[in-house]
Amino acid sequence: MKKQDILKEIVLDEYGECEHSKITKEQLRLEPQLFSEVERMYKELGGTNVDDFPIRYGSWDISTRDFIIELDEENHFNRYRLLTLKSDIYQQIKGFPINDYRKYCENYESSCVKFGKYWKTDSTEKLFIKSDINGKLDGNGSSRWRQRAFYDYLKDFTGIITGIPVIRISIYQNFEGMLVKDILNKKDKKVISDLVHNSINKWL
Repeated sequence: MKKQDILKEIVLDEYGECEHSKITKEQLRLEPQLFSEVERMYKELGGTNVDDFPIRYGSWDISTRDFIIELDEENHFNRYRLLTLKSDIYQQIKGFPINDYRKYCENYESSCVKFGKYWKTDSTEKLFIKSDINGKLDGNGSSRWRQRAFYDYLKDFTGIITGIPVIRISIYQNFEGMLVKDILNKKDKKVISDLVHNSINKWL
């Protein structure tokens, strides 16, 4: 069972599942300052389709009626995600551990290289500047990593636009003296449940 699967099982057993729609460009356009900020970030991440930034990010990891949970594993921490975390929008998100997340991006990028299977795709090469050779971060780096950072950034907007909090749990965060990745690997349902409650209390 994957880390996300055991977390999802425990959360949905207690809170139930409820699907939430992704934000749309139409919703963003109702908030001109936020729309401009998304356009700015896309360009800063090396986006090349500047007149029509992509917004088709993936499904939510865990979705309940009152909140969404995203589990951030190795692939989510690198220089591109760090760039998004400098946006002023994070001052509007209650509970977001911005300093910790910046530290994870700075300290664990090598793990992103180790675990990251996807350096580029045909799609990401069209939407962002073309990638360097696999594993070479100096220069153009990875278009797929740029896209993932941008989509994480868009997901964070959801709580601001819709009022449904997007709670992020990182495998690198510490809870009760243990790393979250170790807690999930041990599959200790009691500790995982406590982690979830603690996270919800901080974010809601």
